[in-house]
Amino acid sequence: MKISFKHILISLSIALGATLFPSTAMAQTGEKTLGFAGGYASYNGGGYADLYFQYTFAPHLRIAPEIGYVFRNDHKSAFVCSVDMQFPFRLAKGFNIYPLAGVTLNSWSYQHHHDDDWDDSDHATRGGFDFGGGFDVYLTRQLKLNFQAKYSLMNDTGGWFLNMGIGYNF
Repeated sequence: MKISFKHILISLSIALGATLFPSTAMAQTGEKTLGFAGGYASYNGGGYADLYFQYTFAPHLRIAPEIGYVFRNDHKSAFVCSVDMQFPFRLAKGFNIYPLAGVTLNSWSYQHHHDDDWDDSDHATRGGFDFGGGFDVYLTRQLKLNFQAKYSLMNDTGGWFLNMGIGYNF
């Protein structure tokens, strides 16, 4: 799949449109969250886990870098790294919803079978764009669950990442 200027404009339009919704954010400016998430990666049909950080630096605006690993399935595995912008809005007490847009870098490893032996000979590193959304459920002021779905748009290795995570607010 070729990343075009049109794809970039669509991602930016979604992010900009999300900032125009009138609402009150649950996340307070200055809130920081460190968490762990796990889920499903559609490109190889396998599981993945990541470590994430979120920093709310303005109302309805937080930066969310993450680094993770996609476990080997269908002879493919990867290291993934993303920096997303999330736009959280309060729907009810203790419940936020957010659209997201960002950039990602994935490094895929392909395992091949040669004469009764497995070999990690091929790699593909791709950059691209993330878009999607999620929601947070605050269990306490310090603890929250999050559920997220995002699509990583990139050449040859794009796919969905669906996850559930738990984070500590400090």
